[in-house]
Amino acid sequence: MKSTVQHEHIIPRLTALWALSESGLGGFMHAVKIPFTGFFLGGFAIIMITLIALHSHKPFTQIMKATLLVVLVKATASPQSPPMAYFAVAFQGLSGAIIFALGVNRVFAIAFGAVALFESAIQKFITATLIFGKSIWEAADALFNSIAKDLGMSHDVAFSFWLIGIYTGVYTIWGMLLGNWSYSLPASLLATKASIIEQANKLTNTQLPESKKKKGNMKLISLFFILLFIISIFLLQGNSQQAMYSITRTVAALLLLYFILAPITKYLFATWATRQSSKRASDIKQILDALPQLRNHLSSAMQLAKLNHKGLKVYRAFVINLIVLSIYHDS
Repeated sequence: MKSTVQHEHIIPRLTALWALSESGLGGFMHAVKIPFTGFFLGGFAIIMITLIALHSHKPFTQIMKATLLVVLVKATASPQSPPMAYFAVAFQGLSGAIIFALGVNRVFAIAFGAVALFESAIQKFITATLIFGKSIWEAADALFNSIAKDLGMSHDVAFSFWLIGIYTGVYTIWGMLLGNWSYSLPASLLATKASIIEQANKLTNTQLPESKKKKGNMKLISLFFILLFIISIFLLQGNSQQAMYSITRTVAALLLLYFILAPITKYLFATWATRQSSKRASDIKQILDALPQLRNHLSSAMQLAKLNHKGLKVYRAFVINLIVLSIYHDS
């Protein structure tokens, strides 16, 4: 069922909110200690794309335009983002555009959620395999089976297979739940917008906590410990040849990915983005100008959520508050 509310400002504001999510919402979420940040951010894209489809007469065109703008804003506001981050955004937008072009209904919303988060989950395993090769999964299987043997359990289990299957399954189910919820969201937004805006106007906005960016260092530390884990497993098995192969392959893969492929990809993307930016300069400027106000809504949305709810309901309320304030406040 399409939303009966058709306002020209809604889709640009949803696009700006999606861009905020991709270029800075993660830092805010870490600062206010929202758990499962990656899980949430992938789901937030599903909500934004579904709402764009519900408020659009031409879902394919509007979602593709929004996707392009979000990618360009992400490149402008967060140029340090790895190439795979842009691929994830592009995939979410393209898959949403294609699915909702077939029809905007609950079934397609659920299907879109499943596809989008399945890709988000599987991308992590593909990236890990490209960097570490099959060694990472062999090491995980060896460790699990060693522990299982010590406990007197069956020790011939493909642990990595089950790990990947369960992980992607959880993501896919979460995507389906979000797709279903997103389809019903416009009615909730309309029913609560007056109350939320009234309460927000009474709040004293506080300065958003600054989040120190240590992503680059943390990523390198994580890679180091994963490699150390793989090497340790093979050395404990007495397989020094396999351990040396893991070191050599991982170093070679990292050099290739981070010092050759990543710079080339970023250069090509930057060249393309510059050309696109000149064509859509006004749209990008409009989104960038809206980001500071949207960041203020983040604080208000969380304050209201914590004021009126407890436990997990806080995060659901935070999303509703944020969307209401972003698309209806001062409109």
